[in-house]
Amino acid sequence: MGGDTGISFGGYDAERRPFVFLKFLFGSWGGRPTKDGIDAAASAVVNFSNNPIEIVEAEYPLRIERYGYVPDSGGAGKFRGGLALIRQYRFLAEEGVLQLRTDRRAHVPYGLQGGRSGTPSMNLLWRDSEERDLPAKCRLTIRQGEVFRHVLGGAGGWGNPAERDPTRVAHDVAEGKLSAEYAPREYGVATDPVTGELECSLNQAAGGPEPSRALPEG
Repeated sequence: MGGDTGISFGGYDAERRPFVFLKFLFGSWGGRPTKDGIDAAASAVVNFSNNPIEIVEAEYPLRIERYGYVPDSGGAGKFRGGLALIRQYRFLAEEGVLQLRTDRRAHVPYGLQGGRSGTPSMNLLWRDSEERDLPAKCRLTIRQGEVFRHVLGGAGGWGNPAERDPTRVAHDVAEGKLSAEYAPREYGVATDPVTGELECSLNQAAGGPEPSRALPEG
């Protein structure tokens, strides 16, 4: 699995009322023997709720500027791993504390039965127009206007990517889950860059394509 993440912001709002915002984000499931991993699934042992952005922004001095899937983040496989999630916050109070407890940075979600590993998690902070890479676990002061982004780990794949049905690859490209550049590199499947439709498949070569360790951008 892609691991889970605990993010908390604390401080005082504009009217000097104390606040603590705590959010747990759970990573996606890995590929399975007969199915792809589930993108952004709930944990099997706890019930993490998906708090609506509108509620968070109405009750806390935070603005959520980005929330969604990260393309190309699930490990390639006959059944691919679930995609990573990205969530980006802008801090609106004068000053506060940001605390992180994240996983899957040094030890990425692994694949099974020949499936590729997923991608590592990332913590980024924009301060004074500079991008800073934060450690997996830390506590720091955050100030008004600063932006924090967390990317969860992408889950590992199951099975040899060379055995994946090319029509599944093309469907993922059409859905925006895979890029047109990633599909031939990881699966040997070429798709139309505009429509995402299948053009040709070379993914029956022994051993399949070489894995990519590129981190998601944007």
